[in-house]
Amino acid sequence: MPPRKSRSGTGGSRLLRLWWRLFAVAAIAWIGYTVWSSGAWRSTDSFAAGQCIAIDAPPGPEDIVMLPDGSGAIVSSQDRRDREARGGLFFYDLSAAPGRFLPLPVPPALPFHPHGISLFRAEDGRLFLQVINHRSADRHTVEIFILDGDAAGGFRLHHRGSVASSLFVHPNGIAAAGPEAFYLTNDRGSGPRWMHMVENLLQLSRSTVVYHDGRGVREVARDIAFANGIALSADGGTLLVGSTLWRMILTYTRDPASGALYRSGSLTLPGGVDNIHRDNLGDFWLTVHPNAAATIGHAVNPEKTAPSMALRISTTGGALARVAEAFGDPGTAISAASVAVQQNGRLLIGAGFSSRMMDCRIEDARLKPVE
Repeated sequence: MPPRKSRSGTGGSRLLRLWWRLFAVAAIAWIGYTVWSSGAWRSTDSFAAGQCIAIDAPPGPEDIVMLPDGSGAIVSSQDRRDREARGGLFFYDLSAAPGRFLPLPVPPALPFHPHGISLFRAEDGRLFLQVINHRSADRHTVEIFILDGDAAGGFRLHHRGSVASSLFVHPNGIAAAGPEAFYLTNDRGSGPRWMHMVENLLQLSRSTVVYHDGRGVREVARDIAFANGIALSADGGTLLVGSTLWRMILTYTRDPASGALYRSGSLTLPGGVDNIHRDNLGDFWLTVHPNAAATIGHAVNPEKTAPSMALRISTTGGALARVAEAFGDPGTAISAASVAVQQNGRLLIGAGFSSRMMDCRIEDARLKPVE
């Protein structure tokens, strides 16, 4: 007589298969949500609140800062499809339209692959330029320069030194808070490169913000999904941090004496937030990626295009008020724009995976409200 099958074994197998099916359904649902929330299949219409021209630029003008006097801008350049290629810094002269790029020499012995940049004007008028530098895949520093000279006679960079820390996991954006003080975003948590892909797919909140007070580095904010752009308000009392995966700006109340941050609010935007910069009137300018999938595709293959939007966030009494669109493009003029800076009606837009910038003259009255 053949042995009977164990009912408990059969029931256990059925339960295991049920759990696997539930897991598969949940995984498919989560991946579908991630694809949807990343803006897949979304684009944007062509729009400009003025006249824009596309200009050839050094490779990968990922970040830009305007000089306080409006004479020009500093551009961070790195070919992001060839990480071994040396990057550079350039002065973009705004005395004409389009302007012209002038290289700013960096010490040749310094391994230089710049990312985010920020500018601080001291009380004595000196300009301190802070630059995130990916010296290698695992070593990241912040280089501090003094910028002197002028547009007529030429600008010069004097390298004051480097700041290194184990808390610089993978720095992306930087906001100067003093000559050698700054806030910095890590766009991922620690671990191998494949872990970063898992973070993006599952929208894990492993990004951080760290603060260097001129003496040491400490973590001041955490639990952010792909922290990217960062900027301080004019009075130094509020810090803005962009979350690319959450498609929003997080606001923090800042204690200027200690540098401590306290989460105070958020603002949802129509795309993944990239770099953020404040203009001379106290308003914030930034770019967003309406379609993250297209942005990733463009990063891998330059033949593929990705939409872009440049936004202004007005402030009232120090608080974020209205959001308006200054520029939008489906990928025909520029793809995956990463930065927008404005001063006196001159708007510059750069892109991290292109050799192109947009140079625009815009009118405040023509900006389009974003609901």
